[in-house]
Amino acid sequence: MRITLPLNQDMTYQDEELGTVTVTVNPRARSIIMRPEVDGLRVTAFRGAPLSCVKSTVEKFRSSLLKKQAALKERPQLTTGDVARMRREAKALLPRRVAELAYLHGFHYEGLTIRDSKTRWGSCSGRNTISLSLYLMQVPEHLQDYVILHELCHTVHHNHSSQFWALMDKVTDGKAHALRTELHQYHTA
Repeated sequence: MRITLPLNQDMTYQDEELGTVTVTVNPRARSIIMRPEVDGLRVTAFRGAPLSCVKSTVEKFRSSLLKKQAALKERPQLTTGDVARMRREAKALLPRRVAELAYLHGFHYEGLTIRDSKTRWGSCSGRNTISLSLYLMQVPEHLQDYVILHELCHTVHHNHSSQFWALMDKVTDGKAHALRTELHQYHTA
């Protein structure tokens, strides 16, 4: 029997090793996206995805999901007080730094928001509004600058083309890829 996942409604099931698996259907999704959590797994599936497809994808990546989940469990968990403190720090520090770097390198952006984004450090909309994660407060300043410059470069090139990376190298003194690699050692939440 084929069970199709419902739209606009989470479905959960228990997995002996991973814990609670929460499956959400996103009509814009084109694939199955899995995000390990400390006590479970969050899965985003495409519209019309059968539950059997989700379960077989989880099985296919089970060992790497378990490794990522174990790494999450080793990290110190943030309290609501920690997050509130980081939000205050981010709102006090990041807007000034974005303005400084934009002025220094001749970038123009429309606005800035600080969000509780746990999946990405920052983003830049098509209208050149920059959004930064408050979790940037957990990384060294030179990596905060890297993320800010990355988003500022997206105000010129809204993609990751060779022109984008050439601009990134220009504003980071040729260290764009090294800084990107260093940032991968850190996690948003």
